[in-house]
Amino acid sequence: MQLTWLGAAGFKVDTGEGATLLINPYLSRPALAYPFLPIQLADLAPVDEIFLTDGRFDHALDTPALARQTGAIIHAVEPVCQRLMGQGVSAHNLENVIPHTLKRVGSLSWQAFSSRTNQPGSLPAVRQLIRNLQMPAHLGDLVRAWPPSEEVAYAFKIDGLSIVHFSSANWSQAQVDNLRPDLALLPVEHNPDTSTAAARLAARLQPRVVIPHHWDNYFPPLSELSDLSKFEATLHTLAPQVRVYKPVIGRSFDPINLLY
Repeated sequence: MQLTWLGAAGFKVDTGEGATLLINPYLSRPALAYPFLPIQLADLAPVDEIFLTDGRFDHALDTPALARQTGAIIHAVEPVCQRLMGQGVSAHNLENVIPHTLKRVGSLSWQAFSSRTNQPGSLPAVRQLIRNLQMPAHLGDLVRAWPPSEEVAYAFKIDGLSIVHFSSANWSQAQVDNLRPDLALLPVEHNPDTSTAAARLAARLQPRVVIPHHWDNYFPPLSELSDLSKFEATLHTLAPQVRVYKPVIGRSFDPINLLY
């Protein structure tokens, strides 16, 4: 297996059986985004499955183009599927995600989980709305065109490894109690609250390795580069046995090598 961080909450997964999965693929980064992503949309082919955790622009904006380019099946909650159809994606390429339903394709299996604390009416979403109202008009138009939706996390079984992906960190112990992944892909954006919440989520999950994402400056001025040191220090206090691997954007790595 090869795992590649695409920036923001995006990942490319190449399985040992030759399948390619994308999670929240967002490659239309502005010129000032940092670090530089050396991968373009045209480089992402073939693709078999695309998984979206929600409908934010930095997760879903490039999905219509990727669907046309690759014919991949897109997994998303119903409101996001409807929005994608409005962007020209065929219904044949869309699969409505039903949380807590186990799905399989070959040896790949996955299950989505929904969090009521991360929905559009929740406090984090309200804070985001306030920020949106304060941003320049052209940026606000982009964000409003791709508003927050119901959010899901994914638990995958790939090549014998259990991998979870979260695009926010506000999940309770009860919501993740049955998860004990090998790898946890967790968001650590430039926000002290997010950094602490991500460390707490990692401590609840007890993975062998955490791979932080969303720490890049993916869309200035809406984003900022995050210093991971606070996240790492908090996690070391809460769960010193959990290791952190900081990925290099656009560079593939074998997650098996992180576990041994």
